[in-house]
Amino acid sequence: KNLKKGGLLHRLGKLILHALLVLCLTLLINKFIKRILNLESDEHIFKFLKAKFGFGATRDFDANLYLCEEAFGLLPLNTFSRLSDTLLFYVYIFVLFFMTVAAVIVAFRNLSGSNQVQFMAKMEECTITLKPDAAYNLIHTVLFGCLALSTMRMKYLWTSHMCVFASFGLCSTEVWKLTLRCIHLYTSQRV
Repeated sequence: KNLKKGGLLHRLGKLILHALLVLCLTLLINKFIKRILNLESDEHIFKFLKAKFGFGATRDFDANLYLCEEAFGLLPLNTFSRLSDTLLFYVYIFVLFFMTVAAVIVAFRNLSGSNQVQFMAKMEECTITLKPDAAYNLIHTVLFGCLALSTMRMKYLWTSHMCVFASFGLCSTEVWKLTLRCIHLYTSQRV
């Protein structure tokens, strides 16, 4: 409710502050629980990530073992050509592009706070309504993609999610409606 007051920059500032507050509280609660329960089971993962991205060397055996293993290296570029051979990558990029554009438009529309009927009707002609399940899967596929690019072993999570996301885009009437409207060929029969 507080995001509906003020201008666009004021709302955006509140949103960023809220996200940072949630992130800091999450990390604080995590540290607090680990200290109370005396847990250190995932410390080697943080040491590995710190060493992998160049934030300092580590002498931890487990972290150094991960650094030597090829499966924990960067994703090789031939992965994209192999995914392109199956046509999955092209469909995935197509759907990812349209869903990202729709998410940006919907987020801007929600943050701008304009409730004019004409403006809303015009925006509905140009964009699809981003449903929560589609937004959730869009965020997941971007995060899985970042994981796969940084650690080759995670490509198995990303590849299966690429299949689901691409099939959603091929079977979604909203994506086809937007595509046909963009090229001025929209009719309900074509969708």
